[in-house]
Amino acid sequence: MTMSHDSEEPRTNDPGVAEGDQIGQLLKLAGRRQMPDPSDMRRARDAARAEWTLVVRQRAWRSPWRIGLGALAAAFCTLALWMWLRTPAAPASLAEVATFQRIAGTVVMTSALGRETVSGPGTRIRPGARIEIADEGGASFALIDGSAVRLDRSTVAVVEDAHRVTLERGAAYVDSGRSPGSASSLRIVTRFGAVRHVGTRFEVRLEEASMRVRVRDGLVAVERDGTRWNTGAGEALVLARTGTPTRQRIATSGPEWSWADRLSTPFLLEGATVPAFLDWVSREEGWQWEIADAALRARADRIVLHGSIDGLTPEEALSAVLPASGLTYRREGMRLVIAAGRARVTR
Repeated sequence: MTMSHDSEEPRTNDPGVAEGDQIGQLLKLAGRRQMPDPSDMRRARDAARAEWTLVVRQRAWRSPWRIGLGALAAAFCTLALWMWLRTPAAPASLAEVATFQRIAGTVVMTSALGRETVSGPGTRIRPGARIEIADEGGASFALIDGSAVRLDRSTVAVVEDAHRVTLERGAAYVDSGRSPGSASSLRIVTRFGAVRHVGTRFEVRLEEASMRVRVRDGLVAVERDGTRWNTGAGEALVLARTGTPTRQRIATSGPEWSWADRLSTPFLLEGATVPAFLDWVSREEGWQWEIADAALRARADRIVLHGSIDGLTPEEALSAVLPASGLTYRREGMRLVIAAGRARVTR
């Protein structure tokens, strides 16, 4: 980790190539196509048979067989080209709605395509996919709207679609990726009620007889049977199967959030600035960073970071990156104070 202050398209219109050869080349370039739906093939065959019957009945006296066979050949040529060139649209049920970002331990996903052990980041998630996290595992995925969801160990969740996740067991942490006050349609649905949020970061954890919602920032609404309870940053809402929920004051950083921190959204260090890096750390840890000295702030703004922090938690990355940039830091409650330090030379 260091710092620093056309490909050519195939031709098919060659005048030396016969017209039939041009069609053959086009079909080869198109590649193998997916077979159409059996019901579509049946309708096409029926249409071709009906056309052939009509032509035979109305055949002219001069060339009856030539006309009938020509019509039949034309109909079947049309069917063949349609089968080769038609690209059926992907069913909406198979459209990808999320992508895994981090995988820890064993994560199993069951979807319309079968059951698989997720091998690593980049695996796509389709609607209705059921995700099971082993006792030692964890996973995070990004929905297509930019929201990020992290699943703790021993968690089971179903990604119903791009706007709804059903939590059956365990815990889920949501980072909407939006500033507080920004609307989002994402809902976390549980047997105790549904959780909506407005530009926030929060955790939903299921116990045997209750659900607990902890809010790091922003605003969360818990809804059940037409009743709605709001809760904000630094507060937990505990909801049992019946009755009114109870409220608790909580810390928005610390060891109790460590499981979510280790599944943090990856940060691309290469080419990033120090302020961008500190923004990421502070968002993940629930802190506010500051540089009191104006000259030091101006210098920090010009520092460009290099290297990788893959596999590090935000706090571990902070300890590695700042000393290499000639900076140091200290914690004062929820404040992260940045000061000048001696640059660490890496070789």
